[in-house]
Amino acid sequence: MNLKQNGKIVIGLTGAVGSGKSAALKMFEALGAQTISADALAAEFFEQNKSQIAAKFNTRDKAQIAGEVFKNPAAKQWLQEMLHPLILERARQIIDKTDKKIIVFEAPLLVEAGLINAFDFTLCIYADYNLRERRANFTGADFKRRDAAQTPLAAKAQLCDAVVYNNGAKEDLEAKITKLWALF
Repeated sequence: MNLKQNGKIVIGLTGAVGSGKSAALKMFEALGAQTISADALAAEFFEQNKSQIAAKFNTRDKAQIAGEVFKNPAAKQWLQEMLHPLILERARQIIDKTDKKIIVFEAPLLVEAGLINAFDFTLCIYADYNLRERRANFTGADFKRRDAAQTPLAAKAQLCDAVVYNNGAKEDLEAKITKLWALF
């Protein structure tokens, strides 16, 4: 899928669990970008398809489903095949409708979904492993499972057009995002 559109700059924002993608997305929004969160769209479509998902996983409990998805590649693939087309179609609709010149689409699985070339510019938010583990809202074992289920952060960084290192305070990230914003 190609998310590029004439007259607009569509930025693909990625990174690993706990790297600061969501914080960066909020900063872009504050600067005036149209923002899209794949995670927020996934949550919306998860709710809309909850009965079908519950039937597949024999539970309605999100934590149990997430546990199964992150340890079972077939379960992960099934859920992604259901949700990813819906997420991408909604992202396309938002991009088409917005009057804003710059759109930032936060997609943790941008690389894994084969979308690295779908954008005008790609940006990876990078943070050291131990810091990401401390920032994440998951237990140590859950963080390790989720992190291992994604392309290694260094590989994501190599594929992107730019990398923003986020090992400091929120103000440091904000200064870097603002500097990058000025280039567009």
